Amino acid sequence: MQIKSKFLIAGAIIALIALTSMQGYLTFNTFDLRKKSFAVDSRTKIGDIVKTKYVDSLSWHYRMDFVDKIPDYKRNRISKEELLADLKFFANDRNDEFTEYFNKEAERLGLNENILFKKVASSIQLIDENGNVENLLIEDKDSPIFLIGTDFLLEEGLLINAWNWTFDKGFINDNHQLESVTVKYRASIYMKIVDWDKIIFKQLLFLFLIAFLLFLFVISLVTYSIRNLFKHKRISDIKTDFINNITHELKTPLSTLSIATKTLTNRFAKDNTDIAKESIDTINRQNKRLQNLIDQVVDNSLGYNDINLNLEQVSLPDFINEVCDDFALTLPTNIQFLRDVEVNDTEVEIDKFFLGTAIINILNNAIKFDGTVLKIKYNITNNMHTIAVSDNGIGISKKNKKLIFDKFYRVSEKNMHTYKGLGLGLYYCSQIVKAHHGLIDVESKVKEGSTFYIKIPVENGKENFIS
Repeated sequence: MQIKSKFLIAGAIIALIALTSMQGYLTFNTFDLRKKSFAVDSRTKIGDIVKTKYVDSLSWHYRMDFVDKIPDYKRNRISKEELLADLKFFANDRNDEFTEYFNKEAERLGLNENILFKKVASSIQLIDENGNVENLLIEDKDSPIFLIGTDFLLEEGLLINAWNWTFDKGFINDNHQLESVTVKYRASIYMKIVDWDKIIFKQLLFLFLIAFLLFLFVISLVTYSIRNLFKHKRISDIKTDFINNITHELKTPLSTLSIATKTLTNRFAKDNTDIAKESIDTINRQNKRLQNLIDQVVDNSLGYNDINLNLEQVSLPDFINEVCDDFALTLPTNIQFLRDVEVNDTEVEIDKFFLGTAIINILNNAIKFDGTVLKIKYNITNNMHTIAVSDNGIGISKKNKKLIFDKFYRVSEKNMHTYKGLGLGLYYCSQIVKAHHGLIDVESKVKEGSTFYIKIPVENGKENFIS
């Protein structure tokens, strides 16, 4: 059973890790696909804006303004730098008009406001009539010239499109001759998505939330299942142990009864009244022992709601001393029994039989678990009657402290029960104390002994202190 449980737990953990990894992979893929889809959709909308006749007209005007400056450059009246600066000036002069139009169309098409657009001149060549080529702007070598849109670093943007434009420009040179030059112009369009991840995250927020809740649900389910598995295993072990223990306890009286019955039916016993009487006495004793064992199981298994208290007004100091006096009579000579009972005039309603049984059970437990020095202390603290029973026995580990008040639970060492019992004594004590609206607790360290606390409210019955 233990090996099977380990395999089940290991399988559940591996399955959880695999499921988590798969969910993470699928979520990442969904995020990545949504980013790509968002980029394609944005690029399409930008294309719809910049391909309009209005934008073509704006671009035509600043390009032609630039082309009209080329004769001055060829006549050496302006430098290359001045010519390129003029191109940038002519384009930027139209930028406000373009930006207004772009924003208006972007709103109409539902283009996200975080999408920025930029158009640059990336390559410009002048080719004369003899085929000589002069590079005014070399792509991937010279810095592109910003034309229209929003200026941002090209490294931060995505290339949407690029196209070439060619135009033949004729002019009169200094020799008063007609000269022609071909302008080869290449422009590129970029877009930048500001806070890209944030936009996609907002779009997928509901999906992420559902995935996270499902993840929490699966973890909770696996955790709950593992805890239930341990719980049922513990209950199964306790049940098996109880059955084995009660079977062992029943074997002795039953065996004795069997022998006594055989003796009675023996022909020699029929004529011997002494043997018959002795056998009948044995049967009566073992019958009583069996009855007491069954009563112990039945009575000690009662919950606090099933215990019918016969309440009476009692002085706890006097009551505790009476219980201690009776208990001291049964103690072996090697046991030291100490008392520290505070005298007071406060009375409390208790059932003397049940509360006395709880105290005696705890004292007997102390002796059972190797206690040689017992001490009972009573006082009123924080409006509670506090009875503390201490011993110097084997103590209780932290793991077992949480379980010792459970029904049928017995402390074990390496799966072996060293000490006899049905595991009902402390459970019964806890139910008696709860029936008195009190609390029971324990402080203990292994090999250093234990202290059990029974606390009953001074005004018993008016408040419920059950934990």
